[in-house]
Amino acid sequence: MSRPRRTVTALFDDADAVDRALDALYSVGTPRDLVEVVVSREAAERFYAVGGGAGEGPRRRAPRAPGRETFRWAGIGALVGFGAGMVISLVNVLWPGLEAPGGMSLVQLLGPNVGTIGGAALGALIGLTRRQAPDPRHARAAEASGAIVLAVSAYGDDELPTLERILADTGGHDVRVEAFEPTPTQAA
Repeated sequence: MSRPRRTVTALFDDADAVDRALDALYSVGTPRDLVEVVVSREAAERFYAVGGGAGEGPRRRAPRAPGRETFRWAGIGALVGFGAGMVISLVNVLWPGLEAPGGMSLVQLLGPNVGTIGGAALGALIGLTRRQAPDPRHARAAEASGAIVLAVSAYGDDELPTLERILADTGGHDVRVEAFEPTPTQAA
């Protein structure tokens, strides 16, 4: 079991303050992959609404729909289908009597290609029925639905005071240091 990582989070009421905080974090050497900007659906519509018309401010992207795990499950299905296709092909090659004309076409038909495509299709269908699990670090976005949450993971406890100071000095409020258990992909 790995040691819990520490994350500094702060609430922002202005998208420009978030941009200033990101600039300050990057200027002190914080890697971009340790910084996350999290918004609720309401905050995304408030701060990042599509504009661009006269007097509407800059044009920004519309908030995206909540994610599904289609591609993740398609990849898992493709891998399982590939493995199953390989096993079926090997069994057919080793089966006595396949030397007859046309016997190897069965190996090609039921081989890894068909298994991979079939597994990917089945995995994608499974993924369409599943919603993406929320990251526990993003729970503050639900608590403060009208604010932008900026979350910065720290390599070590010695970075925490600097991160807290940067977030507070650039307009963040309700700055917190939280511990979370990394998921298997984050622990790597």
